[in-house]
Amino acid sequence: MINSLQDKDIKLLRMFHIIARAKSFATAAIELNISQSAISTRMAELETRIGSRLCERGHGHFKLTNRGKRVLKASEELFGALDNFITDIQEYDGEITGEFHIGLIDNSVTLDDPRIRNAISHFTRIAPLVSIKPFIGHSLELEKRVINEQLECAIGLFYHKSEQLIFDPLFDEEHLLYCSNSSDLFGIEDNRINRNLLKKTPYVSWDHSEKFSEWEPPYDFNIRTSSPFIEGIVYLILSGRYIGYLPTHYAEPWVRKNELRPIKPKITSRKIKFNLIRRKTSHTSRIMKHFIKTIEIQT
Repeated sequence: MINSLQDKDIKLLRMFHIIARAKSFATAAIELNISQSAISTRMAELETRIGSRLCERGHGHFKLTNRGKRVLKASEELFGALDNFITDIQEYDGEITGEFHIGLIDNSVTLDDPRIRNAISHFTRIAPLVSIKPFIGHSLELEKRVINEQLECAIGLFYHKSEQLIFDPLFDEEHLLYCSNSSDLFGIEDNRINRNLLKKTPYVSWDHSEKFSEWEPPYDFNIRTSSPFIEGIVYLILSGRYIGYLPTHYAEPWVRKNELRPIKPKITSRKIKFNLIRRKTSHTSRIMKHFIKTIEIQT
């Protein structure tokens, strides 16, 4: 039974928090970049310190015990109190310091909307002592890292809508259907491209963007493969063997060089909402509060 809290206990509790949110030792091992056996050893050590079993685990099975649920809730309150302590010290000193870990969806730097870069610029002026740590990834990876407290927030396209997150709408991103100049469709006028022709052409799905509830595919596409990364999509389209959706701002350099062209843009155009995501919590760090103020949230 823990009588006094040590640094090692806090580290073990943070590990337990990640395991509980992941609901899997295997998934948590990937997030923590350690082996499952190492997690098992540390989990057993924490349970010895607590004096009670915190979770039932086995092959493909994970469930918190009642004691585990109470420890999880108490650990969340502890982490919030620690964050509050740091914030109070910063406010007493009159300066904002520390690190700000923000996630950005891959290949979004060419966005026409300047809101993200303007927010970063403004934030660094009002909080020059804060070190911004950007992480680039696909949407599911960003969601997972925000939930597991590896990122304070993330900006991108998110379809999963986890109940553990707050979704603040920012702006729309337009996507069009593209083919390359080595595709059989490239030289065919839009009015001659019909459903049957599109159905015969292999289609590469952009995993997360194909699952948005507000988007209904205009055609019955011949899905042959998929990728969560825009760069993977464009490689396959440029091969001439596939058609697929790309953000217009990202495709523009290839369009200018006549290497890509949009297909039936009036019909295939779709707009997907960019959101800023952050954890639902009773405590929002001072750094996070300042960043939210610098970026224009749609209301």
